[in-house]
Amino acid sequence: AATVDLQSGTFSTHGTLRHGIKTAGARTTYQGRFRAGNLRVTEAGQKQTLVGWRTLASDQLTVQLEPNRLDIGDLRVALLTGKFIIEKNRSINLANVIKSGGEAKKVETPPPGGTAGPADSFPYRVHRILVSDGRVDFADLSLPTPFGTKIHELKGIVAGISSVRGARAQVELDGRVDAYGIAKINGELNTADPKTFTDIGVIFRNVEMSSLSPYSGKFAGRKIDSGKLSVDLKYKVAKGQLAGDNQIVVERLALGEKVESPEAMNLPLDLAIALLEDSSGVIDLGLPVKGDLDSPEFSIGAVVWKAFVNLLTKIVTSPFRALGALVPGGGEELLNSVAFEPGRPDVPPPEKEKLAILGDALQKRPQLKLIVQGRYNPETDLQELRTASLRRALAVSLGRKLRRSTEPGPVDFGSPETGKALEVMFAERFGNDALKALKNEQNAAEDKAKKEMAAKGAASAAEGEPRDPGQFAKAMFARLAESEPIGGQELAQLAEARSRAIVAELVDPGRLPAERIEVKPPAAVDSQDPVSAALSLETER
Repeated sequence: AATVDLQSGTFSTHGTLRHGIKTAGARTTYQGRFRAGNLRVTEAGQKQTLVGWRTLASDQLTVQLEPNRLDIGDLRVALLTGKFIIEKNRSINLANVIKSGGEAKKVETPPPGGTAGPADSFPYRVHRILVSDGRVDFADLSLPTPFGTKIHELKGIVAGISSVRGARAQVELDGRVDAYGIAKINGELNTADPKTFTDIGVIFRNVEMSSLSPYSGKFAGRKIDSGKLSVDLKYKVAKGQLAGDNQIVVERLALGEKVESPEAMNLPLDLAIALLEDSSGVIDLGLPVKGDLDSPEFSIGAVVWKAFVNLLTKIVTSPFRALGALVPGGGEELLNSVAFEPGRPDVPPPEKEKLAILGDALQKRPQLKLIVQGRYNPETDLQELRTASLRRALAVSLGRKLRRSTEPGPVDFGSPETGKALEVMFAERFGNDALKALKNEQNAAEDKAKKEMAAKGAASAAEGEPRDPGQFAKAMFARLAESEPIGGQELAQLAEARSRAIVAELVDPGRLPAERIEVKPPAAVDSQDPVSAALSLETER
């Protein structure tokens, strides 16, 4: 049945054999106790133990033939040893030693009065398996750097193993992992057909993560220098469909050097860790998984890893959404930009609320650094800056005293004083001939409008818009604003002022230390885009 060598083992039994006795309830029965000791099985030609134990014993053994039945009470296993190896070609050592179906023939004895099917040809039941001081060696040789670990001091009980259709065995096992970690396995499953029903929880606590470097190297392209891992794995299988709910807690994770691996994902892991890690250096995340056990491509490792990669990808591609979810009101908030009014450097109140949410979230993720880049729109910002500059110059020419921070406000274009001041400014900048030409242009436009209204009739003329007394002043103002000496330097200064305003919003209330904010040189946005400053995240490490 298997390509293994039986290196050692003893078997003894004491009991009563009865054959052909009607009161025994079967043609042949054997009742008693047995002990299989010092068993050691190796792969063919190998020396390391594949499976073995010091003792496997029970005082309650019943074997029946016609009808067939095997019943064992408490089955005690002491010093169980096993080896689970994933070979370089990704095959599994236990599967490799099993011969193909044609080599091991199955003997089925039909019960009286009928023919048994494969499932019930020899029904069995083991009331309880009591494990003490077991050890399982695990190794994965398919990784770039081979990985190995031990679960030792394994003990516990598996109750209710049975071939009865739908029967569920109860599992309670625990052991130690390496030096200071622990492992617990609890739940129930159909031992005759685990794909029909399985509900198992596996808990690991305080596992040293540096031993997992081979896996992080293969799938993440980085070694693990240090960290502690605890996981709660809950797997349910119903009718071949797997549904898993995993809770993973990592403490003080530190990534190491890069590892070349064709299967490694290309993601900024340092950023992902900084987004996941709280102020105590703890990463706590849920990882639901699903899969079809009947699919030939199914692999529990692949399913879990795919879910983990999907989670990391979602985090690093939408880092501010992940960050905003840490605080109330920040879940769907787009925190990667701050909107500004054209021409203005001050943060609007709605954006102040956004920065307050961002600051609170960044306090919970101390490994993150905020990058701020003030930006400007080369059209809308330029227009507003020129308008504001001209308004200030006009106010000064009208004799108003303005403080540096005081806004000049709107222009009274209908005022004669405003008109005269604009004429003086226009003539100084463009000359008297240009002023006369603009007046003639305005007069010609007015005459044309009057003639068009007259052609429509007296009623239309009466209903038309009245003449704007400030029309000529507006035309002069628009021409002057276009030539206002404002350009790239002033736009860059505006963008820098926006960066300073954002930093002040985050630092002044005491939310973030200034060293956690970096300001990048200003940049322009597309002329079709709204005015905003850009925010991004990096790690402090």
